[in-house]
Amino acid sequence: MKRYIETLGGIIEKQTAASPEHTRELLEAAYSWVRFSGKHSHGKDVRSAYKYINGAVAGTIVDSFRHPKESVMVNIFFPCELLHAMKIQPMFPEGISAYVACTACQRVFAEAAEAADVPESFCSYHKTMLGVAEAGVMPAPLMIANTTLACDANQLSFRRLAEFYQVPHTVIDIPHANDEEAVHYVADQLRALTPQLEELCRRRLDPQVLRETVACSKRTIEFCREYLKKRGGVSLPATMTGELCTLISNHVMLGRPESERYMQRMLRAVEAAPAALPGKKRIFWMHILPNWQDSMKDILEASGRCELVGTDIAADSLPDMDPDHPYESMARRVVESMCNGPAGRRIDMVLHYAKAAGADGVIVFCHWGCKQTLGLSQLAKQRLEAEGLPTLVLDGDGCDARNVADGQMVTRVNAFLEQLEGLHA
Repeated sequence: MKRYIETLGGIIEKQTAASPEHTRELLEAAYSWVRFSGKHSHGKDVRSAYKYINGAVAGTIVDSFRHPKESVMVNIFFPCELLHAMKIQPMFPEGISAYVACTACQRVFAEAAEAADVPESFCSYHKTMLGVAEAGVMPAPLMIANTTLACDANQLSFRRLAEFYQVPHTVIDIPHANDEEAVHYVADQLRALTPQLEELCRRRLDPQVLRETVACSKRTIEFCREYLKKRGGVSLPATMTGELCTLISNHVMLGRPESERYMQRMLRAVEAAPAALPGKKRIFWMHILPNWQDSMKDILEASGRCELVGTDIAADSLPDMDPDHPYESMARRVVESMCNGPAGRRIDMVLHYAKAAGADGVIVFCHWGCKQTLGLSQLAKQRLEAEGLPTLVLDGDGCDARNVADGQMVTRVNAFLEQLEGLHA
């Protein structure tokens, strides 16, 4: 991690307890610079597109911190077109945790949560966001709205945050069944949320604006589908941060013009990219990316031995969207999520996307405290390898360095690459 980032992280860690307001101002300043830099990224290559969307995501964090009473706290799987149409800023603490980790100050917030009786074994994304809140850095939102998708930690964390902030809390229940009845059930819950939002923010939802927002999602998804079709035949300098930002763009930010422009730029970049390079191993990544971890970036981005060709959650659910039925469209996106229902559904989608991307191998990342990946990791390995895709199950942490055996991870990933290189020697 760059020295100036480590210096900033050290300052934040030292003074958070004494002045959480100052910490918030420092984070706002840091992410405002990322936003400014992204707005002025006009290149046509994939790294410029990543810089653009990274700035857009950072901007949402800045705006939600500065205008919390115009923000609703959501989880990453909440369909936010409804919020975008009402000009309500989504505050998504899981994303905040990832950015905090990349600002080298995550430890102080994890320790604050643990001091408040959050278990050490809890998902570090959720532990960090609880610590950011309870340290007084993350301001109270207008309300909290989360889905039951996709993990137990999600349901516990947002309930605790609602009690901590003393704000209204709505949970959108996502049934495991993937059928029309489930779509209508979720759509009705989203409709019922609308008058709550109107009362809290004291303005009405314009149905036409909602239709236009869902139309934006539709176009973005179509650009993403085209990008994924072309990705398998080319080589791109993908990064873990870029893939993480794509994940956010295709979830919380879907329906915003920034996400549409981003996927347009990614499509143009893939159309101009050179053909896939022989001998360079193509890695498909399953689950969250530890984009803060320099050793993994050195291998996956800078070594020249391999390249990331996709991430499963970034392409989680890309259904047909119908602007004339916005609530059903939003509902369909979460009901059809690969993270909803049995593990086999997600593994099937990983297999589909990995093969379409021309992957030579798959890394299944077992993130600290995530029961979902712990439970499906060996199932995924067995199924993917039966289909001809060598698979590494890699233990690590998406945002807390305290839970990472860095040297061991490097050894295992390098050994996996040697295995892939040996298969085609």
